[in-house]
Amino acid sequence: MFCNVVPVRTKVVTDAGGSVGDSRAGRLGGHFSVMMLVSVPSGSAADLGPTVGAIAGVDASVYDTADPDAVDVQPQVGYTGSLSLEGADGLGIVHEITSVLAAHGMSVDRLDTGREGAPHGGTTLFYMNGVVTVPLPLAQKFSPDAVRKDLHALADSMNCDITVEDSPLPFLQRFVEGSSCSQ
Repeated sequence: MFCNVVPVRTKVVTDAGGSVGDSRAGRLGGHFSVMMLVSVPSGSAADLGPTVGAIAGVDASVYDTADPDAVDVQPQVGYTGSLSLEGADGLGIVHEITSVLAAHGMSVDRLDTGREGAPHGGTTLFYMNGVVTVPLPLAQKFSPDAVRKDLHALADSMNCDITVEDSPLPFLQRFVEGSSCSQ
């Protein structure tokens, strides 16, 4: 089980006098991954990497980002869509879909994929869910309907259903910027 993965890693940060800011965690197959943006006092920063790396069973990479808030690297988003795919598993699905999106100037900001057995038969089903965006300024030729048309043609050739639904920016902010909780 992965019940101690996050507490053990966050204790290292806390013991260094730091705190966790933005983070993402998830299980993929038999592995668990944690990405954390942490703040620690400058005197503790140099020791953080070796301390995390010394945890048994952990492969860690630690990068000094100085002040991640000092530079605004997020472009303004002009379009946000919710991507969904369900259908028969096959070679190259992610490549084919993301190639169509890229041809329309879209970026994938979040992507979750998986496979499971079909409920009535021996077929393996593939699913994909994600958030896609286009930065401002939007190209004059950008059209969500043109994206949907190209994805529909691809879906027909791949025996699957693909949708891109327009989403308001707050939907994207929950995943890209994180959310805060107040008590």
